[in-house]
Parts: sequence; C-alpha cells; structure tokens
Amino acid sequence: MEHIEYEERVMLTLEDYTKLISIFNDSAQEKRSIHIENIYLDNDKEFIYKNKMMLRIRNIDNREQELTLKIPREDNSNIEINETLENHPLIDKYLEGKFDDYHAVVTLITERLEIVFDDHLLVIDKNTYAKKTDYDLEVESDSQQLSRDIIIDYCDKYHLVYNPFYETKSHRAFKEIKRSR
Repeated sequence: MEHIEYEERVMLTLEDYTKLISIFNDSAQEKRSIHIENIYLDNDKEFIYKNKMMLRIRNIDNREQELTLKIPREDNSNIEINETLENHPLIDKYLEGKFDDYHAVVTLITERLEIVFDDHLLVIDKNTYAKKTDYDLEVESDSQQLSRDIIIDYCDKYHLVYNPFYETKSHRAFKEIKRSR
C-alpha cells in the first residue's frame, strides 16, 4: 500500500519527554503505548542512506512484521509504501538491485505513546539505538501545513524548540552507527 505521510517532529530533552508523558498519560482519552523494533536496511553502496530514503522491517508488539520504504518528496512529506516481507513488488521498483542485497544496518527500539485527536495523531517516542537514547514528539495529519501548525502550537505551549531541519530517527541511527565504527 502506498500513501503520502505528512509529519512534523521536534527533538525532546529527557526533561521534556518526562513532562509530556506525564501530562498526556494523565489527560488523554484515546491513547495507546506501543513497543516497536525497527530494523533499518541498506545495501553495500548505501543506496538508502545516500538518497535520504528509509527501508525498514518493523515489529510492533505481537503483530506480523511489516516492510516499509519511505521516499522523501520536495514538500517535506514522504511517500510511504508498506508491504509484507514475503511480497514487496512496489518497494522493489524503487530499490537499486535486488532486495536480497539489502542487510540490517542498525536496530532502533522505540517506546511510543500515541494519542489520537480529531485532526491529528500525536506521538511521543523514546528511541534507543547504537547505545544511544533520544526522545521526540511527532504530529501526523492530513496536510504538511496542518502538521506544522500543530507542532508549532505544541512547541509554544510546552516550551519546545521547533527545528524545520529535523533529522529522522533512521538517519540519526545510521549516523550513530557510522560514527561508532
């Protein structure tokens, strides 16, 4: 399945993360906690990393594994393609070479709190990869502008720093692995 994903994110400090988890755990009506394991893949030529794409195998709690490819668009959104590990013809169209040429580069574990609102999904994440932990807040909605407006409102309300040049989790994990080699 292919769709456009409109997200905006900000990095959090541990203090911000702790505060927001407490606020939303206490006040949110529609929420869920999720344990996610992302295994990021690339080939020996670093095709995915160099093209600012993301290819992962995702394990969420006890659900079936999912293969996802995200391809950046000029408007800062992503084309997201989700298929199974056994059958991935849409993803194969975008890859350089064969899928079998791609291997695990880094694993990222996310402890996630998702809160559903009428016009957006709010996500608060604790991410652990390559012996490092960081935190972020994400908003997903029907348009890039709405996602940006909502994230800026959260930043104003909770005194967070908005940076339009946010590095994705996968990019941070790839960089950390490269740095630690």
